[in-house]
Amino acid sequence: MPLAAGPRDTAPAGFPFTRPDLSLLDAVGQCGDLAEAARRTGSRGGAVERQLDRLDRAVGLPLTLRGRHTARLTSAGSRLLAAGRRFFRQVDLAVETDIFGHGPEAVDAPAVLAIASAEPLLEDVVEDAAAALDVLLSVHHDTPQQVMRRLAGYHVDAAHTWSLDAPGRSVERAVRTYPVLDDPLWVTLPQGHRLAGGGPVSLADLSGETWVSEVGPDSEVLVPRVFQTAGLPAPAALHVTGASVARGMLRRGDAIGLGSPTRPAVLAPTVVHRSIVERPHRSTSLLVDPTVVPGALAGHLAELLAERYLRRFAERHLALLDDPWWTRWYRDRTAGAARTGPPAPTPAPGTARTTRKLDVGDLHVLRAVARHGSINRAASVLSISQSALTRRIHRLEVGLGAQLLLRSARGTDLTGPTRSFLHQLGRFEAEFHEAAQSCRALVRPAAPGGRRPEPVPVPQLAPSAT
Repeated sequence: MPLAAGPRDTAPAGFPFTRPDLSLLDAVGQCGDLAEAARRTGSRGGAVERQLDRLDRAVGLPLTLRGRHTARLTSAGSRLLAAGRRFFRQVDLAVETDIFGHGPEAVDAPAVLAIASAEPLLEDVVEDAAAALDVLLSVHHDTPQQVMRRLAGYHVDAAHTWSLDAPGRSVERAVRTYPVLDDPLWVTLPQGHRLAGGGPVSLADLSGETWVSEVGPDSEVLVPRVFQTAGLPAPAALHVTGASVARGMLRRGDAIGLGSPTRPAVLAPTVVHRSIVERPHRSTSLLVDPTVVPGALAGHLAELLAERYLRRFAERHLALLDDPWWTRWYRDRTAGAARTGPPAPTPAPGTARTTRKLDVGDLHVLRAVARHGSINRAASVLSISQSALTRRIHRLEVGLGAQLLLRSARGTDLTGPTRSFLHQLGRFEAEFHEAAQSCRALVRPAAPGGRRPEPVPVPQLAPSAT
């Protein structure tokens, strides 16, 4: 079914109902009182009436009949409320079956969870996971790049790694990301270094030093990226190597490097750790295949890792807690862990899960990228900046726990599951618009001469590229 669009697709997403709109219509249908409908939807009375007026105009039909304080759904309102509910139920199911690719999320935990890790400290939680979560961890240690290749190649069902950007963005597999710990970095210096005895040091004062660094999951080298983020040129003297070789070089004083609470820091009388003025960060995350690993289990494992890292940090890096910034960071993280509490039992099969739900604005964005083939061109037709569109899609992927787009030097393209989802979306929209047209046929009287007037087209989403 061809879908209407404005010139150059610059009009906003035009599907008549958003999820909040459906919630309002549902509240009106249930209580019939405008004040109560406003209370249930968290709105003000005047805003509720304006929203209902907007929906009438968008659909071209009266969806409610309103008195001074009351409202009820018309026949068309009831029918389109049911059609809208069906549309979003179909979208949610398609997210599960198409984007995640293997049906709904797993509810039964595997007896043994195969997990690849770029962080050796994962071994510290193996026994705790067996005791508290009743799951056995089969851990495969590797470089960050190899960890992601193992996950993408279906050799493991989970990965524990660090990243400087959206983790898992290059993995052509349904994965969900669970943050473990934001990972502020410090610098490891030889004991006799000129800056070893002071307080926080600046990256600018260290640019002429010999550095050692490792490579991240997406082939980015940690140290140059940190300097770039701080607006500084990368150090000229830089050794890029594996984590174990880097630790040996730091211990011998051959180079300086970056450390963090989640890395096995070099503990020796030959080195000292100092805070960095620019407060660079990386992120440590747990990525899982949601069709194999239940969300509750993944969340609790991420919490267990964070708790262990924080405990280890306090035990081994008391000197850093002399810095007020690190003291605040540690206090905030431990307070969050205390609020979370101990891991709860894995929910029983059939328990509902909470997840990010796509709304019409999200669908419009995905279609724009699909149709125009790049973030830059899609941002232009959507009348937003390229960086804003990039951030929006990143937040959407993080919220869903799934990769929606493939990014490369040749441009941006949809993943196969996302294309399949958008193909389904066209059918769901067609069903809704058929329901709207049938309402029009019932509501509008016949024109003189026995002919019915042409129905006013219902606003629709931008065309699909699929």
